[in-house]
Amino acid sequence: MLPNYWMSPETNSINRLGMLHIEHFETLSLDGTWRFQLLHSPTENVRKRWSKIPVPGLWTMQPTSDVFFDKPIYTNVQMPWDHIAPEVPQENPTGIYERDFDLPLSWDNKRVVLHLGGFESVAVITVNGVEVGMTKDSRLAAEFDITSVVKRDRNVMRIAVTKWSDATYIEDQDQWWHGGITRSVKLYATEHVFIEKFATTAGLKADGTTGTLKVEAIIGSINGKATDGYTLRTSIEELPKVKSAQLSQTLKKHVAPIWTEMTAEMINANRKHFAGEFWDGNMPESDRLALEAIKQPWPGRIVLETTIPKVAAWSAETPNLYTLRIELVSPNGTVVEVSQQRIGFRSVVIKGRELLVNGKLIYIYGVNRHDFNRHTGRVLSREDMRQDLLEMKRWNFNAVRTSHYPNDPAFYDLCDELGFYVIDEANIESHAFYDSISNDPRYASAFVERVGRMVQRDMHHPCVIFWSLGNESGRGKNHEAAAAFARALDPSRPLHYEGGINGDWRGGHSMTDVVSPMYPSIKAILSYAKSGRQDRPLIMCEYSHAMGNSNGNLKEYWDAIHSTPGLQGGFIWEFWDHGIEQTLADGSKRSAYGGDFGETRHDGNFVCDGMVFPDRTPKPAMHEMKAIASPVVISTTKASTGSFTVTNRQYFKDLADFEAFWSINRNGEVIDSGKVVLPQIAPQKSAKIAIKSKALLKPDGTGERFINFTIVQKNRTDWAPAGHEVGWNQFALPSRKETIGTAKTSELFENAVDDAGEIQIPYGVFAPELSLWRAPTDNDRIAQIASKWERYGVRDLERTDCTITESAKSYKVTSEWKTSTGFKIKQVQLVTPVAGGYSVKETITVPKQFEDLARVGINFEIDGALSNYTYFGTGANETYPDRKIGRIHQWVSTVADQYVPYVRPQENGGHAGVRWFALTNNEGHGVRIDLDKPRQVSATPFRAAQLADATHDVELVPTGNTIVHIDAAHRGVGTASCGPDTLPAYLVSGGTYSFTWTVRSI
Repeated sequence: MLPNYWMSPETNSINRLGMLHIEHFETLSLDGTWRFQLLHSPTENVRKRWSKIPVPGLWTMQPTSDVFFDKPIYTNVQMPWDHIAPEVPQENPTGIYERDFDLPLSWDNKRVVLHLGGFESVAVITVNGVEVGMTKDSRLAAEFDITSVVKRDRNVMRIAVTKWSDATYIEDQDQWWHGGITRSVKLYATEHVFIEKFATTAGLKADGTTGTLKVEAIIGSINGKATDGYTLRTSIEELPKVKSAQLSQTLKKHVAPIWTEMTAEMINANRKHFAGEFWDGNMPESDRLALEAIKQPWPGRIVLETTIPKVAAWSAETPNLYTLRIELVSPNGTVVEVSQQRIGFRSVVIKGRELLVNGKLIYIYGVNRHDFNRHTGRVLSREDMRQDLLEMKRWNFNAVRTSHYPNDPAFYDLCDELGFYVIDEANIESHAFYDSISNDPRYASAFVERVGRMVQRDMHHPCVIFWSLGNESGRGKNHEAAAAFARALDPSRPLHYEGGINGDWRGGHSMTDVVSPMYPSIKAILSYAKSGRQDRPLIMCEYSHAMGNSNGNLKEYWDAIHSTPGLQGGFIWEFWDHGIEQTLADGSKRSAYGGDFGETRHDGNFVCDGMVFPDRTPKPAMHEMKAIASPVVISTTKASTGSFTVTNRQYFKDLADFEAFWSINRNGEVIDSGKVVLPQIAPQKSAKIAIKSKALLKPDGTGERFINFTIVQKNRTDWAPAGHEVGWNQFALPSRKETIGTAKTSELFENAVDDAGEIQIPYGVFAPELSLWRAPTDNDRIAQIASKWERYGVRDLERTDCTITESAKSYKVTSEWKTSTGFKIKQVQLVTPVAGGYSVKETITVPKQFEDLARVGINFEIDGALSNYTYFGTGANETYPDRKIGRIHQWVSTVADQYVPYVRPQENGGHAGVRWFALTNNEGHGVRIDLDKPRQVSATPFRAAQLADATHDVELVPTGNTIVHIDAAHRGVGTASCGPDTLPAYLVSGGTYSFTWTVRSI
């Protein structure tokens, strides 16, 4: 073997077997504790001293020591070092994994194969001192025939894993760089004649009930063993009485005749064929058989095809699976190999600008997902994967993109079982060398092999509805070759590749059958869909970057998608915050990101951009997506009439799985309720329902009234118990506004303003101040939005002048504030008495030069003993002006629970549409503040400056006070760390802002 295999892009493997994905029953797991040592480069000699490591296991995720000196590195586009492909650094950590093993007695005289599930990024396998092979393509299993080098007892397996290689340049996938063995290692045994390749394609005819099945297999052998007379049998366990579900074919010996041995019929058929007499494809059966007879046979090839009536179709809503039993039978009738696959009958077709599954247009409520575990890195158990998918189900996601590599086979089994549409993505991303590597012929075979091996491994999975050529690797000749190979291997599925439309959404047809842009604006997708030049469905492969407090305008995206033909959804980036749990010197733990392991070249916390935190708890934005993707929607033109429309947004099921309930609330208190009898509404259909309640028409007392519907699961599912809410709707009812009585004076009013012109709030610690700034979100910081605020100087405001005008009926406080960069803001506060308190009318004049502010409002601090927080507004989850889907209700919480622990601290805990809120101590005493109209409000334990100055959540120490913000206007959060900023409607600029807040003791 050449010594520099790690810098040879033309060399993808040595002695690696072809891709085969069938279950083997004679297996021996090699997972467990292995001997281990970490070298500084693949050329360094192996030492005599060994440590230990779990397999699967990454050395980068082991506790730091002299042995485990190499740690994770996070970069996005840039490589971790300055080199040009295919060169890699001399300092190239190489892990040596070693263990002993014995073979079972029953494996005597059998073929033995090593299965290496995953590694990073190149592995060399040695057994009993003999190098048996080398492999790249770290996210697909590699198998090696080791029959000739193993013995019964005391075998030694060594796997040398080198971290950096030429393959690293096409695995630059916006994630942690690790080193080690990521998936299971095992041995399996077969007879000397065995199933070498196996491919299953299950389809569905237009009638929706007739299944099609095609099986292509190669029967292989070792040691010159003949395969003639061996039979491949397949059957579907669930259909034992269906004759067409039982198939078999026997290999027959056939040797093509040489020219002098050909019959006259053969010669004549061959002459007519070459003369072009069959140019129209119409060939007599006698000529076809004659031509077949002179062809050199494909050794061991078997093709089985059938049509099966009355099958239950597979979809994400109805994940009906069948068990395909596979048997290889010797000429004497002995079953020599048994396996099985789970298959599903379904069709995937692109027709015009529509993606159709089983003939139905579907929406893709998708999310991108990397392999991640905060404790083990990219080493995952089946249960880890299952819990990821169950969490997605709870929030109404129906699709996953395996960004940006094939996942463990168990992941697809689970997607088949639970019901997810999957974009299966090849292990290709050359982001740092975006255009060059995709046109570099040295990498052509790597592109083709990575796509082709993925297709061969996963083609039996019904969940896979697209093959993806990879991610962010430009658009080149290597993609063209890979696309052609994928289409030839599996014409039953369309292709996806975002790079294919790079720069022209009408181009790249050879590489992608779908327009799959990355982070397009709403304006752009609408323009394309309505252009008259659209020719394919548009499904965004990445949109709504979920970094920190983000996912603004998600509703507006889906308003556009749901209302515009040709737009079929997309995949949020992404599922996980990839914060690795790191133990600090003092024993505390934090979620680590780029730079936290001592690396100087990194991309910071850009790796924390998911819909769930590192412990898989959901972020507030999940509530937005759940409401958008609800399978049932209730609507009305006038709620007070009691007439409502129920729409079944599913495509393959009626509403039998759900039940619904209604309640009428006033000021958050239930005044009437009942159960909805849901009609049996067919997919994509609607029906009317009527709610009868006296409370619908007449406001009974004062206060805001709403009718709320909640749709829940009738029965327990794998992901949620019976009663789990899948959707809800809320509608305003006629209401009498609650008013606060007038008063000539009050005790609070008498002491409302002190001599310094500061407003005194009961239990107050720091008086209200002007607020124009927020702790920058990740979007604010990365998109340089916060740098505008620095130029404005609005973080630090100083009151430079104050005038108090007092009368028997009011205080008027006129203040001038100055920013740290010299801008002046005028604030006028008119304080008047109300029953039991006082009211403050704020008028704030902001310079027109401030084109983009975080907020305009006030903030103050009150005693932290008032730790109970009740508010009437949008909740219960955190909401912001451009991410505010939530129910208006009276929510009871605590100040501590308002804090949202984003990995890097930032603005958090706000609520849109707040009418009033109260802060009380444990005895129920405190303060209530009413607002003139729904406003953005927050009450949290931390000051904005604390949040802005901290780099990790664990650094924050509560002030002991409650920090309150009331905003006349607050900027949307957008997704500008990667993607569009918030829409113009949610921006805050210079001008005059007025709002009123009223204070009372309780």
